[in-house]
Amino acid sequence: MEQQLLFLDTEFTDFNDPKLISVGIAGLGGEEFYAEVEYSIEECSEFVRKTVLPLLTQERKHSLEELRLALLSWIEQVRSSGPILICFDSEYDRRMLEQIFETKMPPSTVLRCLGASHVNKLKMYEWHVKHKQAEHHALYDARALKHGFRGWVRNVR
Repeated sequence: MEQQLLFLDTEFTDFNDPKLISVGIAGLGGEEFYAEVEYSIEECSEFVRKTVLPLLTQERKHSLEELRLALLSWIEQVRSSGPILICFDSEYDRRMLEQIFETKMPPSTVLRCLGASHVNKLKMYEWHVKHKQAEHHALYDARALKHGFRGWVRNVR
């Protein structure tokens, strides 16, 4: 069975007590998911207020429960025959995914933090410039992560 790679990025309120703001996922086959959740501006760091919040694109904000159900449904729609490998480049992304799923990941789903040997950060930056999509937007960053992936992850179960 072939594993299916999905690339995840999240935006969150701050590093001290992070709470999810948005999630973006980009698959190798072109599959994409993006959603924003309800958040408190008071909990956002100054950086998030100036850099992340102006990039948000959806008028409707989901509750965490609505997001969890929508993401579970989307994963089932895009799932192929093998396991899903959700790749990310920050442990904060894992923490945000655990907020969404309350630590109960969907079946046959594996999380993988990609280190420097698996991601070319220059390629990620080039992708942002070429496509004129700003950094710190969850879906744009997920697309850039997919572009910068070096493809050395094999058969993780």
